[in-house]
Amino acid sequence: MDRMKLGPVFLIGLVLGIVFGLLTFMGAGLGAYWVLIGGLVVGFLTGFLLKDMKASLGFGFLSAFVGVTIGGMIVVFAIASLLSAVPLLGGFLGILLAIVAVVFGLGAGIIALIGAPIGVIVGKRMGPPAMPQAMPPAPPPM
Repeated sequence: MDRMKLGPVFLIGLVLGIVFGLLTFMGAGLGAYWVLIGGLVVGFLTGFLLKDMKASLGFGFLSAFVGVTIGGMIVVFAIASLLSAVPLLGGFLGILLAIVAVVFGLGAGIIALIGAPIGVIVGKRMGPPAMPQAMPPAPPPM
């Protein structure tokens, strides 16, 4: 496995994690489902691309956890001005939402530990890319 492959795979998983983190807090009652789907997708994708169990478990967990946490924190920071308008409870609600974002990130990371082995198994079963056929040699002159 190339070490150069780990960086792009982590960044792809991180961006997907951020997207699912944003969806987690935007979808009112469906937050837990977005965490579940996001963790599985990020874990599967890292496993499929890396095809190495050890690396895909680590990078799948890390990218899902950090991505969903960052996505949740973006939403928390976006609604912080609305929360600060609530007297006495605004700060408490902001801290509570930040804790929920970290817990959702941790949940997505744990679910990514399920998706990564599935991605490794599917990735290893895929055949190598088809090579273009060379032109057959010309018949010898007579």
